[in-house]
Amino acid sequence: MGLEPFNFAFVTRNGRSQAPANPIDSTLTTYTPDPAKDLFMNAGDRIRVSTHDTRSGVKVILNDLTTGQSGSMTASGANGYAQIKYDPTGTSCQAIPYNFHPMYSTSSPQTRVIWAAHTYNVAFSDEIGHFEFCHGPNPIPATQFGVDAQGNPITCPAGNVEGRGTDTEPTDGDDNFCFPGSQALLVHVNGCTDTNTGFDGVSYQRVWPDGNTAVHPQPWLFSSPLTGRNYNVNYTRTAFEADLPRIEATDLGGPCDRTTGAGCTRIPITDDGQPAAFYPFFSTLHGNGHGCLWAFGNHLPGGNNLGRNAQYGSLLSTTYLAFGGGGSTVNRINNFRQILSNPCRA
Repeated sequence: MGLEPFNFAFVTRNGRSQAPANPIDSTLTTYTPDPAKDLFMNAGDRIRVSTHDTRSGVKVILNDLTTGQSGSMTASGANGYAQIKYDPTGTSCQAIPYNFHPMYSTSSPQTRVIWAAHTYNVAFSDEIGHFEFCHGPNPIPATQFGVDAQGNPITCPAGNVEGRGTDTEPTDGDDNFCFPGSQALLVHVNGCTDTNTGFDGVSYQRVWPDGNTAVHPQPWLFSSPLTGRNYNVNYTRTAFEADLPRIEATDLGGPCDRTTGAGCTRIPITDDGQPAAFYPFFSTLHGNGHGCLWAFGNHLPGGNNLGRNAQYGSLLSTTYLAFGGGGSTVNRINNFRQILSNPCRA
C-alpha cells in the first residue's frame, strides 16, 4: 500500500464514520457525502477547528459558527481506521484496526516525517496544479473518473488548449485523466486532472483572489493556530515553504538539480521553458473584525503580501533516509523555506 496508506472519513454530525475509513474495507459509501449524516458547510461560513488526542485516537472537531452546526471525526479503529499489515511476501493485504495517535509529544522546526518532501510539522498546506482545460478536435469519451473500461487514463485529444488564451499545443505527458464537460458537477468544461507538471494549467494563471470579486473568487481566510491546554497560546514563529524543487527535479524531467540547487526557481518553469504566468503566495489581513487572518492567492487590497513569492525564502537542504540504504542518509534540496517571527498572531 505504500508508505502512507490512505484512510478517509467525512466529518459527521455524530462523530461516527458512515463506512470503514481504511483502503481495504472502504466502500463507495465511504467516499459519497450524505447530507443526513455529514457536516455540510457553506461558502463564507466561519469555522472553528480544534484537534486533540483521545484514548480512541486523534479527534478533530468543526464548529460552524455561522450556522451553529458541528461535526467531528476520530481516527479510531471503531471508525474503520486501520494500518496495513506489513507482509512483503504476501499475496493479499490485511487491514489491522488501529487508533491513530500523535507520534510526537512536542514539535519544533526539526520535527518532521523524513520520507516527505516538505519539512513542516504544525502546518496549513494547500496543493495546487491538478486541473487544466482540454479543448480538442475530438470529443472525450464519457467514462468514469477519466479512465477507460480497462482502467487506462484518458488523454486529451491533440491540439488541446492548456491554461488560457493562446496556449495551444499538442497533447503532452500531463494531459491525462480527462473528462467531458457533461461529467462536471457545476461548471461544464472539459478538463484533465493529472498533476500539471507543465505548470500551465488553471492553477498557474492569474485567476487567484485579488479583490476583484466580479471575475475572481474571494480567498479563504484562516487564523494562526493556537496551542496550549486552553488553545490560547500563539506560536512565536512561522515559516513559508514551497516544495517546487522536488516537483521541478531533474529526475521528473524538470530543470532543478536537487543536489546543487542549479535550475531551481521560486516561480516554476513551464514545459515551454518559460516562467509560469503566476504562482500564489500568502498575505495577512488586519482590521476585519476577527483580528489577523491569513489569505492565499494574489495581492489583496489592504493586505501585507510579505514579499510575494520572495516570502518562500531560499533553497533548503534536508537530510533523508536513503531507501534500501540500510539506515544511511542523503541530503536533498526539496524546498524553498523562510522562518520568521509570527506576523499574524491571534
